[in-house]
Formats: sequence, C-alpha cells, structure tokens
Amino acid sequence: MYLYRNKDENFNYRLEETGENNYIKEYKLTYDSSYQTGLESNDKANVRLFLNKNKIKKNNHSLSKNNRDDGDNNLLIVVHGFSTSKNKLKKYYHFIDRMSSSNLSCAFTNLPFHLNRTPPGEKSGERLMYFDDLQTLLFFHQSVADIKRLIDILSERINFNNIYICGISLGSMISLITMANDSRIDRGVFLIGGGNWEEIHWKGVLRFVLRGNCIYKDIRYKGKIRREVCREIYSNFPLFLNKIKELKPENIKIDFEDLPELKKVTTKMCFLCDPLAFAHKIKPDKVLMINSRFDLYFNKKSTTQLWEELGKPKIYWLNKLHSSNIITDKRIIAIIKNFLLYT
Repeated sequence: MYLYRNKDENFNYRLEETGENNYIKEYKLTYDSSYQTGLESNDKANVRLFLNKNKIKKNNHSLSKNNRDDGDNNLLIVVHGFSTSKNKLKKYYHFIDRMSSSNLSCAFTNLPFHLNRTPPGEKSGERLMYFDDLQTLLFFHQSVADIKRLIDILSERINFNNIYICGISLGSMISLITMANDSRIDRGVFLIGGGNWEEIHWKGVLRFVLRGNCIYKDIRYKGKIRREVCREIYSNFPLFLNKIKELKPENIKIDFEDLPELKKVTTKMCFLCDPLAFAHKIKPDKVLMINSRFDLYFNKKSTTQLWEELGKPKIYWLNKLHSSNIITDKRIIAIIKNFLLYT
C-alpha cells in the first residue's frame, strides 16, 4: 500500500442536494473511501458541500459533468478536530457561513471514525484513543487519501481557480500532510496544531487521553505506556527527518520497498504521519498558522518546531486555550479571509 496516494481507479459516489439560502446551495456527498477498513460506517466518506451561487453559474447548480463552470470560483476544505461531536458542528457551520459570504465555496469533511463515520456503539473519535502507531498511521492515510479523492470528484465538475484547506487541531495535522501530498491545494491554514509526536503525546493533556499509541510490545514492560521508552524510540526521529528530506520520496510503501535507508531510521510508524516529516514540501508563503500561547495539547516547542520546518510562515499567537471556539472568533475569521482572498 502506498501512503497518501490514491489508486487510479473508478469509485462510487452519490451527490444529493439538501437545501439552499440566498447565496449557498448545499449538497451531501458520499463516496467510497480510498482505504477500506472493513467497517461499513467508516468506509463511506461523508462530506457537506456549501457551493456559492454567486460564483457558480445558475445552469450549473446540478453539478453536471458536462456543464463545468469557468468563472472565478475558490474552494475551502474544512477539516475538524479530534473527537468532534454533532453538538460542536454549529461552530464549524458558523465559520463556513462566514467564509461562504465572501464568495468562497466550502466542503466540510468527516474524518474516519468521527461523526457519521463512527462505528455503532462508539463515540465520535473514541477509537483513536486506543490506536497503536501503525493504526494511527493508517488513520492518517485514510484521512488524507479521502480528501484527495474529494478533490478528484469535485474537480470533474467545477473548475476551481484555487483550492484551500483549513484544519483545526488534529485536522491541522491532516491538512498539512494532505497539502504536502497534493499540489492542487494552493494555500493552507493550520489552527492550534503542531508536530513531533513525542512532544504532543507526553508534554500535554494527551498523555492522559491516548492509551494505545505508545504501548511497547516488549514483554519487559508488560505492554504499559512508558515515557522513557517513547523517548528512546523517538531519538531516531531527527535522523528520520534528515533522511526523508534527502530521499524526497513521492510515495512510501508501508513495507518501505525500495527505501531501505529510510526503513533503518523509522523506529516507529507514526514517524510517517508526523507533520514535521512533510512541512519542508510546502512553501512558507502558502501557509498561515494560528496558535495559542496556552495550548494544553500542542505546546510551544511542538508548534515552533513545525513553524521552523515550514520555513517560518506567518504565525499569529493567541492568548486563548485550545478550543474549537477559535473558529467563531471574528478577528480570526477576518485574518483567515484576508490570507486566502486578499494576499
């Protein structure tokens, strides 16, 4: 399996019109996930589309394959955070409404194992708490590949002048990796995120939440999560970063076929879903970072490392806690609009 790459094959999808207002026409888009986990609820990607009527011709509202629009039309893909539940969606839809009023079209995608993709009997995102490093990597792979497939589907029907992506927290990590692996994405907005899994896991609140990612299989440690073991494993990460930059692989097979040098320094599979490993592939003028000085999930070192690997793009530091409320802040909305539309 190639990570972060879609196979060139046909795929099933369904597009259903669900409503409209003065400037937006809404659709529900479902399609087969690029990576199948065997769980029916999770393997059907689910996206809500908010297409701006001012930027799409009236006779193109059906999104017919043979009726592509050639006007000035930009798409913003919005990627939510970890364990987002239905009662938090109002915040995202408020943000999308503000973006759409500026003549942007938007797509809100449900990440694997979240929202409509939650397996029966589970809470949104709950499964990720128990993932080991390989399962975490496969979650990122499915997330990134599904967004790339979303772009495939929409690009068949609409000529977007620009495609942007905006992610919050976990969604910012996924957005960065997607942007690094898809040249069709022109700009990225990364909200309250960071890099370096060791910092993320052990230096913040997540050390009390994640229960599987750093489980050590060696019987000497009886399967317990141990900080010192993770530190030892992650001591190879700087070597991994240097090697992946040196090799510049377009795609990586999960068995590291043809990349033995990279395999030697990849002592943990989550190295391959750390944003630091992909940041060098993105131009700094294409990125906006918005972060918190009081983030209990992504500490300042985690964020600063990512900022440096990205080439020190524009960054705003907020005196706020880590919360999805950030996307309802008028000042933040104005900053994002200005970056996407006027710079």
